[in-house]
Amino acid sequence: MSVRYPEVDHLLEALRPTLECFVVAAKRSKGDIGLVEDAGVPACAAMHRALMSAGLELCAQEARREHVCPSCRARLARQSERARTVVTVLGEATYNSVRWRCGKCQEDYYPLEEGNGIHANQFTTKAQGVIAAFSAELPYTHAARLLGQVGIPVSAREADRTAQEVSQWRKAEEEAAIREAFPEGDDPASEDVVPLHDWSGWDTEEVVVASVDAGKVRSPEHGEDGLRWFDCRVGVIASADERSRARKLYAAGVIDADALFDHLAAAWRARQPGCLKMLFISDGADWIWRRVPLYFDGATEVVDIYHVGEHVAGAAAACWGPDSQQAKDWRTHARDMLLAENGPKRIRRKLLRGFLSGEACDPVELRKHIRYLFRHRRRMPYQALAQQGLPVGSGVIESAVKQVNTARLRLPGMKWTRPGADGMLRLRSAHLSGTLTQTVARRHASLMQLAQRYIPNQQQLAA
Repeated sequence: MSVRYPEVDHLLEALRPTLECFVVAAKRSKGDIGLVEDAGVPACAAMHRALMSAGLELCAQEARREHVCPSCRARLARQSERARTVVTVLGEATYNSVRWRCGKCQEDYYPLEEGNGIHANQFTTKAQGVIAAFSAELPYTHAARLLGQVGIPVSAREADRTAQEVSQWRKAEEEAAIREAFPEGDDPASEDVVPLHDWSGWDTEEVVVASVDAGKVRSPEHGEDGLRWFDCRVGVIASADERSRARKLYAAGVIDADALFDHLAAAWRARQPGCLKMLFISDGADWIWRRVPLYFDGATEVVDIYHVGEHVAGAAAACWGPDSQQAKDWRTHARDMLLAENGPKRIRRKLLRGFLSGEACDPVELRKHIRYLFRHRRRMPYQALAQQGLPVGSGVIESAVKQVNTARLRLPGMKWTRPGADGMLRLRSAHLSGTLTQTVARRHASLMQLAQRYIPNQQQLAA
């Protein structure tokens, strides 16, 4: 036998005028579904507000129990009550907020509001998460407009402020995970550290591709040649199988190389032991290859075949002349030559013979390219990888830079401060990785845990 709640009857009675107006509009539509939709939008908005207001008021009533001062543990006295409007994931809602006071400390407290993150904020934690997700996808003005259409009233300025606040939640989690992965001294492990990525959907035999790079973002600062640009670093770990449904892991920010590798490595170390094999594919930048063996021991290092192909073409032009037929052939077929059996080795030998012959068109330029090819010779297992159906190019990081950086921070007319760009990059990388919702959920859980300090102990309850 189901329990009957009088609150349900009160809610239905409050919604009756809205439901009646909607039914009348539907009856008068004469087969025009568009008219029904027009009537349904305000009806749903009104129902959302009534539903959430009733729910918040019931929640507040259930929370109005005995509270104690978090400082001195004396009982709090109910001081006053006022109607307050907040913004939830279903829009605005109103409830009665209670102010509590400690007679001993003479301090005011709001246990319900502090536990739900709305003491100094009109948006609930979940609403903040939705605003941040929209802002990670769209410019703040566009995000605010679309959020208003789905019932969450927010200005562009509020969307900016909220996005930056949520990004700080994410930054705190990233830094905690890095401290856990790379402890200093005798720092004990923390029980509050959470993994930066969900590896549960990955096949244990899956091969992953990791890579890092940097992109540019325009700042409002002026230099000698106009507005200045600054670097934003991006990293990615993705399945080598394009058909895989595993979510990519993105890491980004206005950070140095070590901080980027710290983030990627901290997330990588949290996977199940023995799971997954890594290919680290990137261009020939020294700042990358100096760190790969330190952070990803055992990863197969691969220098991007397209970057190598550019050096092969450059070397051919320096050896035989840019207009020679041989240089043109090498430029056209550089990738095929590198994929052939012992291809990189054959290329190096032929270029070295051209250099030693003393007949090279530009020996200085040729020597530079030969040095590059020799320095990275162990990072060119192209034929073996291609035979296994594995990638030999760094397309995954080029796509990541476009997704994380270019598509959001380099839209027409955009200028970013370094802190603003850093916050958006962290937010967007978490959003694209599918982990932003977990960050918001953990933030809400931590606030609720903090609110436990207002609950009396067993002795106080018994008294």
